[in-house]
Amino acid sequence: MTSVFHECKIMLVAVSILVAACPVNAHDVWITTDGDPAGNLRAMVHHGHPGDRETPDPDKLIEFDVFVDGQVTRSLLPGIKSASQDGIPILKTEPIAIEKGVVLLAIRYDNGYWVKTAHGYRNTSKQQVPSAEDSLLSVKFAKALVSTKPTARHTYGIVIGHRLEIVPLSDPFLAQPGDILKVRVHFDGTPLSGVGVEAGDGVTPMEEKDIPRYQTDKEGIAAVKIAKEGPQLLVVDYILSSIHPDLANRELYNATLSFVLPSK
Repeated sequence: MTSVFHECKIMLVAVSILVAACPVNAHDVWITTDGDPAGNLRAMVHHGHPGDRETPDPDKLIEFDVFVDGQVTRSLLPGIKSASQDGIPILKTEPIAIEKGVVLLAIRYDNGYWVKTAHGYRNTSKQQVPSAEDSLLSVKFAKALVSTKPTARHTYGIVIGHRLEIVPLSDPFLAQPGDILKVRVHFDGTPLSGVGVEAGDGVTPMEEKDIPRYQTDKEGIAAVKIAKEGPQLLVVDYILSSIHPDLANRELYNATLSFVLPSK
C-alpha cells in the first residue's frame, strides 16, 4: 500500500506558509505486511510513491511499535533490515507472532531538516546554509491495521498520539467497495479541519489531478469512498510555519493509514 504520490500538497491554515516548491524528499512512508504458514507476519516499510520509490533509512525510524488492545506490546526496531520486494527497496522486520484479532503497527520517521541549494535539496538545516531559498523539517508517521480474524475489539479506533494521525471511526475491515469510511485527522491531539485525505492503493501510479481527495470538516472528519477491495492507503500532509525559523522556514508533516480489505 502506498501513499499517494506527488508531494506538493500544501494545506493552508492561519500559521501556514504558502510555498510553491516541494522537495523530492517529501515522499510518504507506509507499512505493508505479509504472512507465513505458521501464522507469523513480517512488516515492511515503504518510502516514496507508486512509480517513484526511495530507499527507506532505518536510522530515521524513531519508533516501530506493535499495539494490541491499545497497548504497545513490542518494538519492531530490533532486527529490521534493508531488503527488496519486486525490485523495490524496503525495510523488513523479523517475523512477528501475533494473536488472532486486529493489530496496529505504528511508525515515527524523522526525515530531518532539508534546504534547497543550487545543486538541489540537501539534508541539513538553515544554520549550515543561511541563504537557502527553501528549507523545511520533514517528519512522517505511518499506521497499518492488520486483521487476522474479525474482532469486536476497537483497536482500529485508538488514538496513539502521533503529532499528525488518521483515525478510522468505524471498523475498516467491514467496508465494501462503494462504502464510505469516515476517518478523523488529528494534529497535536486536536481535530484538523480543511485538509485533504488522499485515497489510493499504494501500488497504482496516478497523476496528481486524478488522486481522490476528501476534505475534513470542522470536526476533522473526512468521508472517504472505498473504491475497491485489496490494499488501501490513506494519506494526509500538513505544512505550517517552523517554530525554529533559524533551522527551517516550515515544517512538513505526513501521515498514512494502510489496511487490506479482503475479498468478500
